[in-house]
This record gives sequence, C-alpha cells and structure tokens, in this order.
Amino acid sequence: MSTTTKRRPSVFAIPWRTPAGRFSWLKLITLLLCIAPTPFILWQWRTDNLGSRPVHHAMLETGFWAIRFLILCLAVTPARALFDWPRVVMLRRMLGLAAAFYTIAHIGLYAWDEGFALGFVVSQMLTVFYLILGTIATVGFIALSITSTDAAMARMGKKWKALHRLIYPVAILSLWHFFLTQKVEVGVAMVPAGLFVWLMLWRASAPGFRRSVPGIAILAVASVLITALGEALWYKLNSGINPWLVLDANFSTARISAAAFVAIDLAILMGLVIARRVQKRASASP
Repeated sequence: MSTTTKRRPSVFAIPWRTPAGRFSWLKLITLLLCIAPTPFILWQWRTDNLGSRPVHHAMLETGFWAIRFLILCLAVTPARALFDWPRVVMLRRMLGLAAAFYTIAHIGLYAWDEGFALGFVVSQMLTVFYLILGTIATVGFIALSITSTDAAMARMGKKWKALHRLIYPVAILSLWHFFLTQKVEVGVAMVPAGLFVWLMLWRASAPGFRRSVPGIAILAVASVLITALGEALWYKLNSGINPWLVLDANFSTARISAAAFVAIDLAILMGLVIARRVQKRASASP
C-alpha cells in the first residue's frame, strides 16, 4: 500500500526556488533586481551624490522605489494574461515584499532624518495629512507582508484573498502620499499614477477587449489623457496655474512630460506584446 505525503505550507522559503523546490533563474534575477536599489543608494551616499542632506534624499529614494515595486507587483496579473506567461505569478510575492521593505526603510529614514525624536515622529505620522496617508499604507503593507506566506494562505483560506485585495487601497494611499510630498514638480508622481490608471482600467475591462492589441492601445490612450488632465488639474487646484498651459506643455516637444513617459512605457508594452504573439505564431506554424 502506497502513501502520499502532503507538502506542508512553509512560513519561510528559499526565494530563488519555485513552489515545487526547483531552482529558478527568473526568481534569482528578480531577487537581485529587488535588492539592487539598496547598494545603489548606499553607493550614492558613500560618494556624496545624495546632496547636503543624504538621509533625507535616501528617504525620498526608498519611497520612490517602494512605489516602483508596487506598480510592478500590480503588473504581474496583466503580464500573465498578455504574454501568456504563467510563471510570472511566482514573482508577485517577491515584488510585493520589496515594496514593503522599501516602505519600511522609508519610514526608518524619516525617523533618522528627524533625529530619532520618536515622540515627534509618531505625532507627525498621526496628525499631518500626507503622513497619515503614508502611515495607513505602511500598516497595510505590513499586514500584507506578514500574511504573504504559504502557511498564512492555507490557514486563512478564502479570507486571504479578501485581505490581499487591500493592495489596491494601499496603492491609492501610497500614490496620494507621493503626490503630496512633491512640493514643486508633480510630474515625477504622475508617471506611476498614470501607469496605475492603466492597470486599473485593464482590470475593469472585458477579458477579450483587454487582451487584444486594439484594446491595449485604447486603454493606453485613455491613461495618457487621464495623466495629462490629472497633472493639469493638480496644478490648477494646488498652485492656481492655468490648466490649459499645463496641457499645452504636456503635448509640446519642449519637454518630456509625465504623460509622454506613460505613453512611452505603454508603447514599449504594446511592442513586447506584439513581438510575443508573433513569436508564438511562428513557433506554432509547421
């Protein structure tokens, strides 16, 4: 009589191995890319490239990297569908944990920048609006990180999916916090916001439409327009600048605007999707 041993869900797993325990170059490369910003920031610090306030600038850098990894984490599901690439799902946990790590580093550097005056730091995080947003997002990140293990998934069952849908409000709060930290040039925050808009429009669209190249293009155009309009509205509400001037600057060639960066990113995505589908057709043909 044969018996089968059921694999117990693990709390800790070797990050470069698949759920089946096999070595994965894809996961190893992703892990190295997740780690890479840390030595880069330390190198900038060491070589005096972080300006006169290195702790402050390191804090800003870690916050920006948290946003980047958050957007990449949210992009896993579209990547799986558009590239017919099931293995990419293995990267979602790692990218989410990277976003959480840089968020926590961001908070730690903020405390350092304030001389570790913890009473003042906590008071600010609970009373200043943009810091309240960041605090709530950080608590969400911590909750999602703690419950990201296989053991937590098995223990929580259906509740796990419900909890991890919090990634969307956490993303919105993080982007909102990022916007409010940009005192002068909001364009740097508009780029991840525009990509987030595309990701949400993609999720809200019908499956057949969002997988088609025309559908991807229509969603891209909509996201670029929303990015441009959002930037114009932001400057109108916060600085009183004529929004038509901002829109004109967005669609001029004098500078590369946030909307242009979003358009470039989504054009690259479309090119990769088309190339992948041509490659699949070529490999399927006799």
